[in-house]
Amino acid sequence: MRHAENRAVKSVRDAQVGRSADPVRRLPIVTAVLALILVLFAAHRVVIPRTSAAEAKLGAPAPELTFTALDGVQHRLSEFHGRPVMLWFFASWCPSCQAGTDAIAGAFPQLEQAGLQIVQLRLYQNLGYPGPSVGAFARAFARSVNASPDWLWGEASQEASYTFDPKAYPDVYFLIDKDGIIREISGGPNTAIDQILAFARHGR
Repeated sequence: MRHAENRAVKSVRDAQVGRSADPVRRLPIVTAVLALILVLFAAHRVVIPRTSAAEAKLGAPAPELTFTALDGVQHRLSEFHGRPVMLWFFASWCPSCQAGTDAIAGAFPQLEQAGLQIVQLRLYQNLGYPGPSVGAFARAFARSVNASPDWLWGEASQEASYTFDPKAYPDVYFLIDKDGIIREISGGPNTAIDQILAFARHGR
């Protein structure tokens, strides 16, 4: 009987030791899992677009941006203060952007006469999808007017794309008045040529 009791006590002690040792044995596993989570979090942060303190809001001043035109000249949005501006962000694979560009090209003589400055920028990395280059797109859909200084083309930076198009719409434009205030935010300009022309003539 005593031997049986001793064996029972030993079994209980062994079980207690085993339980107390379990966390120690599990520690490397827990550490590895935590390390993996940190690595994944760090990797995720790399691909998140860098946010900007500036926001493009209706009725507010348009945030500053810079871009390089097809001729290699660098421009700032603020250099067009004093004249109405259509700032258009597009993806070159986007059908409504193609139709809109064709429509703007058809109305360009009137828009140009009204003093409108068009700045058309392809969104950062074309929103991750293949499509024509900015130059090829301009030649195909803006035709002979694609080289006018009143219609500038370029690539949007990541910061500009996120500031003006945080939801990554493939077709969004801003009508900015002579004082640099955003008066309209929309898309598909082929359906709004009359409104854009009226804005160009009256500046708001």
